[in-house]
Amino acid sequence: MKLDLPTLSAVFVQITAVLGLLLLFSWTLNRKVQALAWWGSAFLLILTAIGLVVFQEGKPTTFILLVANSSLALAYGVLYTGCRVFNGRQPTWLSIMAGVGLWCVAFLMILNDTAARLAIMSGIGAVYAGLSAWELWRHARQRLASQLIAIFLLTGLVVFNIFRGVSGFSLAHAFWVEGYTQRGSAQMAMLLATFMPTLAFVFLSMAKEQIEYDHKHAALIDALTGIANRRAFFEASNALLAKRAGPVSCLLFDLDNFKGVNDRFGHEVGDHVLVIFGRVLADHLPRGIFGRLGGEEFAAMVPLGAAEAQDLAETIRHSFSSVGKIVLGQRVEVTVSVGCVTATQSSVQHLLRQADAALYRAKAGGRNLVATFSGAES
Repeated sequence: MKLDLPTLSAVFVQITAVLGLLLLFSWTLNRKVQALAWWGSAFLLILTAIGLVVFQEGKPTTFILLVANSSLALAYGVLYTGCRVFNGRQPTWLSIMAGVGLWCVAFLMILNDTAARLAIMSGIGAVYAGLSAWELWRHARQRLASQLIAIFLLTGLVVFNIFRGVSGFSLAHAFWVEGYTQRGSAQMAMLLATFMPTLAFVFLSMAKEQIEYDHKHAALIDALTGIANRRAFFEASNALLAKRAGPVSCLLFDLDNFKGVNDRFGHEVGDHVLVIFGRVLADHLPRGIFGRLGGEEFAAMVPLGAAEAQDLAETIRHSFSSVGKIVLGQRVEVTVSVGCVTATQSSVQHLLRQADAALYRAKAGGRNLVATFSGAES
């Protein structure tokens, strides 16, 4: 099959323009995924770089090569920055402009050395593509299926740039009129015209997955304290009980005299007390199952025996009373009562009912206590 390079070049330019605008349009619909704006801008910068070469008659001038490759280097920097932003990390001017600066300085020294210019530009592209792949792998907030595909594609872009620098294939050859007679140039143009839409599609898929994850995450997180809500606690607890063969302990927490705290100091202080207790649970159960069941009631499900669970409850009780003495400048001195129960075969609902019976005994005993369920309480 004979490939018509002029047609492929025009199609490539059009595709790149559409993809860049599509990514930017998707960003306007989902402003929380700011990476889409960076990626869309990167595609438009690639459009600028290739367009300067394609639409010039004859061999590109030195100035066109300088500007076009500067745009391409900037596109790589913006692409990498988009990956940083996607992972919730801040963009930096150094990461964006380093490639452009290196290219401009090097260009002045190797003005008439085509091979050196190609090697440096390929090196810039390979480094940025590698950093982008590493960013998505090393700093990923969560593992997304499409993110793994993006890492694969970006790694392929590293290989392409290395091949380009070693073999001497120039993008200018693929899109400038003197390359129209080169069969390899047409094939490379076809490859790029396939790669670009694939990468854009994967970026859009990543954004979609991230939005879905955030929505699911929000549905399972208590908005005030930032810890698991009742639904998430039950889901995680049921999963633990289903796979756990040994003893499991349920700890039920209820903040003492919480209504009085709200009445005396106001709801702002009361809300902050709830946040403080959520942090205490997170500090003592970094990988445990815990959550806010509602109001001032919290629960935890831990794979511990009775004695260890009671020790843990005592530690949490003491820690909360220590850090909750002063809240927002007010001397509050909050405390918590805890009910504990341990079983090897039970349901979440049954354990919570038994822990609640023990909690009632802790309240009746004067509050700021840990009580363990006994069979007589059933």
